[in-house]
Amino acid sequence: MLTRYTLTLQPNRPCRPQAEWAYGLYAALLELAPADFASRAHEDGATPVSQFLVPQQDGGLCWTVSLLGEEAEALLSPVLADCPPLTLTRQRVTLTAAATAWERVDSVDALFRRAAGGTGAWRLCFRTPTAFKSRGEYLTLPTQRLILQSLMKQWNGCFPACPIEDEDGGGLEAMASGLRCRGFQLRDRSYRLKGTLVPGFVGELTLENRLSGFHRELADALLLFSGYAGVGIKTALGMGGVTLGR
Repeated sequence: MLTRYTLTLQPNRPCRPQAEWAYGLYAALLELAPADFASRAHEDGATPVSQFLVPQQDGGLCWTVSLLGEEAEALLSPVLADCPPLTLTRQRVTLTAAATAWERVDSVDALFRRAAGGTGAWRLCFRTPTAFKSRGEYLTLPTQRLILQSLMKQWNGCFPACPIEDEDGGGLEAMASGLRCRGFQLRDRSYRLKGTLVPGFVGELTLENRLSGFHRELADALLLFSGYAGVGIKTALGMGGVTLGR
């Protein structure tokens, strides 16, 4: 199950909102959940929450929160549906939800149905700094393989009853080779997290799915899933926020 909430937040004083405030919002959200949920949230490396924050020109913020799986839905959906004011202690600001919208995907089959029937072209808009990590090094240029690898990991955490099994990596390589880059507009942008600048990128990347059969269906479903799960590292903390165009 996937549920995505979009909240319009208004600060209680004039300020300069930053995308990095998402980290504080995530902490505030976890404080409203049972304590054991927070401790389990990162046990297997796949997080049950993906969220990011985009400042608006009017001084407000658009907060997108995706709940990835039934447990997150059960515990956090009631909180987000009637979101109380959230205080960011470090920034000395309280954010109040002025409007809330949500949409849900009830099953894996429903996700595949939504992904089917398109042109095969997917425009990934990286709204907050996005990065990957391998062998202790940050990777700040997206490749088809890195994107799919990230999404497959999150998929298996979100849908444990319907995992993508690819022990030898052959399926990942086959899907990555069948996605063609049709254009991109990317620029570097770092994300300040716990006093450290994490290097990353923002912008747009358009991928064309030239696969066939089940690999095509799965790649489409994964790319659609990116609009919920985000892409890359630290998506629970505000990085890797993705919106989609087709």
